[in-house]
Amino acid sequence: MIITEKEDVQIKIAEYLQDLGWEIIYPEDALKKYRNNDIEEPFLLPILRKKLLELNKGILDEKNLDDLIRKLRLIRPSIKGNEEFLKYLRGLKTVYVKSEKRERNVKLIDFEHPERNHYAFVLEFTFKESEKKRLDIVLFINGIPIGVVETKRPEEDNGIVDAQDQIRHYNEVLKELFKYFQFYVATDGLKLYYGPTWKYETKVFYMWRPKKGATWDEMVKTFFDKKEVLDTIREYISFITQEGELYKYLTKYHQRRAIRKIIQRVLEGKKKKGLIWHTQGAFKTMTMILTADELRKLPQLQNPTILLVVDRIELEAQAVQNFTAYGYPNVVRAESKKHLQELLKNNYRGLIITTIHKFDKMPKNINTRSNVIVLVDEAHRSQEGDLGTYMRADLPNAYFFGFTGTPIDRTTIGKGTFLAFGYPPDEPYLDKYTIDESIEEGTTVPLYYQLTETDLHVPKEILDKEFYEVVEKEGVVSLEGINKIIKKAKKLKAVLKSRDRIDKIAKHVAEHYKKYVEPLGFKAFIVAVDREGCALYKEAIDKYLPQEYSKVVYTKNHNDPSLLKKYHLSDEEEARIRKNFKDPEKLPKILIVTEKLLTGYDAPILYAMYLDKPLKDHSLLQAIARVNRPYKGKHVGIVIDYIGIFDNLQKALVFYSQDISTGLVNIEELKERFSQLMEEGRKILREIKITNPTEKKAFQSAIVEYFWDEKKRKKFKKLFKDLQNIYEIISPDPFLRDYIEDYKLLAQIYTIVEAEYGITDQKKIRMHLLKKTEELIAQHVKLTEIIDELPIYKIDANIANRIKKDNVSTRVKVANLTKSIMLKIQNESKENPYLLSIGKKVEEVIEKLKNRQISSETALEELLSYSEIIATTEEERKMSKLDNETFSYYWMLREKLNLTDSETVAKEIKQLFDKHKHWLFNEGTERELRRELYGILLDYVGDLEPEAMKNVVEELLNINKTMVLGGKDE
Repeated sequence: MIITEKEDVQIKIAEYLQDLGWEIIYPEDALKKYRNNDIEEPFLLPILRKKLLELNKGILDEKNLDDLIRKLRLIRPSIKGNEEFLKYLRGLKTVYVKSEKRERNVKLIDFEHPERNHYAFVLEFTFKESEKKRLDIVLFINGIPIGVVETKRPEEDNGIVDAQDQIRHYNEVLKELFKYFQFYVATDGLKLYYGPTWKYETKVFYMWRPKKGATWDEMVKTFFDKKEVLDTIREYISFITQEGELYKYLTKYHQRRAIRKIIQRVLEGKKKKGLIWHTQGAFKTMTMILTADELRKLPQLQNPTILLVVDRIELEAQAVQNFTAYGYPNVVRAESKKHLQELLKNNYRGLIITTIHKFDKMPKNINTRSNVIVLVDEAHRSQEGDLGTYMRADLPNAYFFGFTGTPIDRTTIGKGTFLAFGYPPDEPYLDKYTIDESIEEGTTVPLYYQLTETDLHVPKEILDKEFYEVVEKEGVVSLEGINKIIKKAKKLKAVLKSRDRIDKIAKHVAEHYKKYVEPLGFKAFIVAVDREGCALYKEAIDKYLPQEYSKVVYTKNHNDPSLLKKYHLSDEEEARIRKNFKDPEKLPKILIVTEKLLTGYDAPILYAMYLDKPLKDHSLLQAIARVNRPYKGKHVGIVIDYIGIFDNLQKALVFYSQDISTGLVNIEELKERFSQLMEEGRKILREIKITNPTEKKAFQSAIVEYFWDEKKRKKFKKLFKDLQNIYEIISPDPFLRDYIEDYKLLAQIYTIVEAEYGITDQKKIRMHLLKKTEELIAQHVKLTEIIDELPIYKIDANIANRIKKDNVSTRVKVANLTKSIMLKIQNESKENPYLLSIGKKVEEVIEKLKNRQISSETALEELLSYSEIIATTEEERKMSKLDNETFSYYWMLREKLNLTDSETVAKEIKQLFDKHKHWLFNEGTERELRRELYGILLDYVGDLEPEAMKNVVEELLNINKTMVLGGKDE
């Protein structure tokens, strides 16, 4: 069946939006009635003017209303302008009220009384700027464009990514429209993805999943719920300046869920705590910021005190930067124990950021108010020592919510964390977002680790005695605690900082980076044991890579020895390096670190971590999670272990295995899996019996013959995609030597199978190939030519002779002809809908062939017949004086009913559709249209069987549906 995104997705969304209370506005009404026939007009002006006056009585009149609309029009078409417009939407901007001689806040949307707003959407919204474009669906509140929806076909491979790229393009050429949009949606009728306009990075392109196993219907209905949309605009869009660049974020569902649970718990007042585990890379920091922001605005809390508690000075400074960048008001950093005591004792109202150490030995009951909410970052670390006890005794009536990016472990401290923040066994976590969920939704990518040769590893007895045993004995979970243990571990440090060993590792790192990482365009970390280790690695790596490739980032001390001072950075230099590292076009490519940047630093381009520092449990998961951020073309993150940490996972990670197993896999297991898959692939190669792949027709024929069975095709495509994903990770490992030629051949076969039986666009086929596989194919010029030159028959009067002369098997002719017909229909049916009827006939032929109801020879005869019909009809259409739509009705009526006066009937039907032009989105109008269509047909063919009459009506409706929704961008 030929499915268009309009029929299966766009119309369904339109139906759901109406069910949810959004008014449908048709394209021509939007243009004539609300936009004064001006396709550069972004607003639905009559609605906008009416609602602004209603919502701002005593503030706006006709004169300053015009001034306000003029200001809205003059907003800069940039991300900065988009941020400014969001402030307007949130009621944070003012207008001058002449009668009062003062500025007053102006309301564009009424969030307190949602029913006072006007909700509408426009289908096929046309806008002209540098280019004229037609957007599938545009959402409006009070006549203001706030979101855009791009739809794709349900079965279209890569459709979601294509939809995002389409939105990105619209943003580039329609800046004067997109300066107002706050979010976009890309959907294919199976999944719904969304993201913030003006930022189209992979890491902020999210799947909307309101619950596990949610259907597409549920996704649509919950995302476009009016209250959810209002919450999105009012609370869940953030602009933050990081390292000199403005970023825009849109809150994911798991974040909203956690925030709402916390607020509900505080407002109910029955339970006073909760533990939130959102896995590393799931935007935990942003969740805490938004939680604090919503809590402070709750009138029921009567101006609360909110504390954000961290366990390291560096994280305290970072938290202050994050909240300040967000624009959070009344932020104060507790400078000392005394300062924190004064703030709490004096009932400071606002946000206090502090380390947990400042609660040490604080007097009991220093603040007994109940509207104190404490948000504890990395909650498991607050259980080290007595500091957590002091904190709770100081604030006996406060609410305590612990956040962690790693699962809670099975140790005594872990159990204590559950007790301190949760209600085990019934409620260990208030909210949980696991590694599995994160990977499934694309929030993070899986991590693969690889152990290097054992001669580089730390001797097990030293690692056990000076590291693992001490960590377990002292109950250390923080990176700061790990560093203190390492500082005392003399033998361990002597091994790790041996210059000969560091030189060997540096050489290995350089070779690995050049072979496996740099070709993909990604970057890497080297994690050394301490600051001196970082400096030694820099000295060594410069022998094998250009000096500008790497930079050292660590904390500087004024009394450092000369080796450490050599790599000191000013604050400005460090800021520049951190920013440049995120840019694929700029140096450095490798950062050498030991503590700084191992937590909190977010660089999605980071692909590989060369780990030469002993870490354990939470500190290990936190560190390696630096490489789990998604990025375009990045499907995994890699950790290369030079110590032997991953040699014993039970010692390295004391979590329940199900909490981490999916997100952390040994690369050796990947190689084993690749071998197994290649055996399946080689079996297929043997069965195809390819003698010489450079003989184009023979190669193509063999593939077409073998994959004639659809089940074989589906199985093979899955096999190849699994192989390709692994190849991308492990290439160019010598392990692949025995497989490379056969893998190359399988890649060629995959592209031909897609071209013959699936995708007709060669560019899209190449898009499905990952970078290393595409390069592998490109190296073989002759095989590449086979893909690029796969035959497409020109559909014209000579097609029968052309096919007869083609020296290939009947099956190959059937495959090539089917592809040729369907490609023509795909490209031209929007303008010539009569082609759809032929397309259905072609599909029926293929279906019969697939079910072995007809032979290949019969199928070829029937396909040739339809090809000739297309050719002759095309000539007839060119000679006809009818427009394309009327000609399509005429042609279908003539073919189906053999009417002598088909042209007259076709013109009547065209008038009928013009009269009921909104039938697609209105059930009442559709019923009336159907009734009148039956009436016309009864007048001319009253003796037609009811079922046949019904089929003709459906065909007429499909033709019109294609004409209405099939328009191309202009």
